[in-house]
Amino acid sequence: MAQKEKKDQFVIAYIADFDQTETVLSYAVYMSQMLSKGLILLHICDPKYSPLTPDEAEAKLQALRQRTLENSKYNLPTLNLTYAALKGETAKVIDALPTLLGAVVVVAQADAKARRNSALSSKAILKNFAGCKTAFIVAQEPLRDTSRMKNVAASIDFKKESKDKAIWSSYFPRFGGSRMHILYYDYKDEFLRAQWYANMTQLHKLYSSLDIRFEPHIIESKSTYMDVNALRYAAANGYGMLIAVTTKEKDGLEFFVGVQEQRTIVNDERIPILFLNPREDLYVLCD
Repeated sequence: MAQKEKKDQFVIAYIADFDQTETVLSYAVYMSQMLSKGLILLHICDPKYSPLTPDEAEAKLQALRQRTLENSKYNLPTLNLTYAALKGETAKVIDALPTLLGAVVVVAQADAKARRNSALSSKAILKNFAGCKTAFIVAQEPLRDTSRMKNVAASIDFKKESKDKAIWSSYFPRFGGSRMHILYYDYKDEFLRAQWYANMTQLHKLYSSLDIRFEPHIIESKSTYMDVNALRYAAANGYGMLIAVTTKEKDGLEFFVGVQEQRTIVNDERIPILFLNPREDLYVLCD
C-alpha cells in the first residue's frame, strides 16, 4: 500500500474494473475537491470479482494514480492522491473502510450491461454496500461538466429515514456552492403529512443553523416509488445528483415488489445517486 498522509477522512474511489475507471474517478475527484479531503484509489482483490493479486492490483493502481495526476482535465496539483489494494470479501472490506482507510464517502460505478457476476452489476453493488457505514455514490457515466453539480436534489417523505438525508444534503450547498432542491409529495393523509412535516422541520432547523437555503418542490406520484418520481423530476430539471436512503424496514409492498433502490441504482435518467444506509453509526464529515 502506498503511504497516505495523515488526515481525518478520505474519499474512496472504488476501482472494481481497471477497464472502466473514468466514471469513478470523475466523481471521486469532484467529491475530494469539494470536501477538501484526500482521495484513495481502491481495488479489492476478491476472487469472486477480481483475478488480480494485491501486488498486481497495486501496480495497476500506481499507474492509474500517475495518469490521474498528469491528466490536465482534473487540475490536481494539490490533491492528496494515494492508493490501496486490499484482499478479502468485498462486502466485509467495504464495511471496514472507515476504520481501515478513514473513509467518509465511497464512489462506485454501476453498469447496466455488466455481467451478473461483475462487481459493477447493480445486484452486486446493493449486496456489497448493504452494510456500508459511509455515504456511497453510484454513477453510471463520467461527470463531464461539474456545473451540473450546481443543482442537487433529495426527496423527503414521511419515513423517519428521511432525517438521515438532512446532514449530507447540507454538504453540497455548504462546501460545493450547490443549490439544494428538496422534493416531496403533497400528502393528503393527515398522519403522513404530520410525519413528513416533522422531517421537514428538522431539515429546516439544520439549514437555518448553517445559514444556507433550499428550494422545495412538490412532485407528482406517478410511480409507487418516491425516488423513481424524484429521478424523473431531477432529470427534467437538469439536476446533477439525487440523495437517497436505502430501505431499512420492508413493509408488505416492498417484500412483494422489491425496494426502490433496486429500480433507481441503474436508472434511465443516468443520474448518480448518493445512497445512505439508515444506521446509528453512519460516518459523517469531520468539519
